[in-house]
Amino acid sequence: MNNKKISRVLRVTALILAMVLLFPVSAMAVEPRSSLYLDSYSAYVYNAAWGKIQVWFDITGTGDMDEIGALEIWLYESKDNENWTWIKTYEYQDYSGMLGYNDYTHTGHIEYSGTIGRYYKAYVCVWAGKNGDGDTRYFWTNSEKATLFAG
Repeated sequence: MNNKKISRVLRVTALILAMVLLFPVSAMAVEPRSSLYLDSYSAYVYNAAWGKIQVWFDITGTGDMDEIGALEIWLYESKDNENWTWIKTYEYQDYSGMLGYNDYTHTGHIEYSGTIGRYYKAYVCVWAGKNGDGDTRYFWTNSEKATLFAG
C-alpha cells in the first residue's frame, strides 16, 4: 500500500472509532426520562377480610414534590372476574390520605366494604407535581376476591 491509501484508512478508522466512542455519551446525555416528576408507582387490591377491600398505592417522585399521590381511584366489581361494573370513585379532594405534600414519596390506601365472594379491581390515576407542573399515569391493579379471612 502506498502512503496515500494508508493515510486514508487511518483517517476512516479514526473517524469510526471517534463515532463509536462518542455516540453512547451523546445518546445518554440527550435521552429523555420517562417522566420529569414520576420515578415509580404501583397499586394493588388487598382483601382485608369480612368483605373489606383495600386499594393500596405507592408513588415515588424524581425528587421532593409539592404534591404526590393518587388523584382518583375508580373501583370495579365482578361476580365472575371477567365482566366488570364500576361501583365507586375516590377523589383526593374527598379522601385526605390520597395525596401527600412536600415529599418525594407517598403511600396510602382507600377501603371499601365489598361483598364476600365478589372480585374487585381498580383503575388508578397517580400524580406528582412541582411548581405548578406535573405528570399523571393511569393503570389497572390486580383483581382480588373478597373473602371472610384476610389475604
